[in-house]
Amino acid sequence: RTPVCLDESVYNVRQAELAIRLKSCRFVNIKPGRIGGLTNAVAVHKLCQAAGIPCWVGGMLESAVGASLCVSLAMLDNFTYPADIFPSSRFYHEDLADPPLELIRLPDGTPGVRALSRLPEPNPERLRKLTVQSAVVK
Repeated sequence: RTPVCLDESVYNVRQAELAIRLKSCRFVNIKPGRIGGLTNAVAVHKLCQAAGIPCWVGGMLESAVGASLCVSLAMLDNFTYPADIFPSSRFYHEDLADPPLELIRLPDGTPGVRALSRLPEPNPERLRKLTVQSAVVK
């Protein structure tokens, strides 16, 4: 039997509950950007952990801010497979945030993500420069 990993079909907590109830997978890929943010990603992780279903984190072309959240999420216990998180420099000429997320080689030669001495924050000047449209909601 080929083990199935659900990815795009788990787009919210309810879909994760259904997949677990139907026993439709052996792994789940959790992408915070697809699943409704960090709170929902943690909720899906907890559901999978309780059901004995391991997870892995995937990215969706995030800036350093979003990728750092994915890195933090990947440190939870039930994330047992390598994460699909890349430095934003692979996708963008200029990141919205400082410091950028960097890929390094660990002493054993394994690729890893630079330890974050501080979390990336949006750079206001760069954000203004790259903004295409904005709105103020009152």
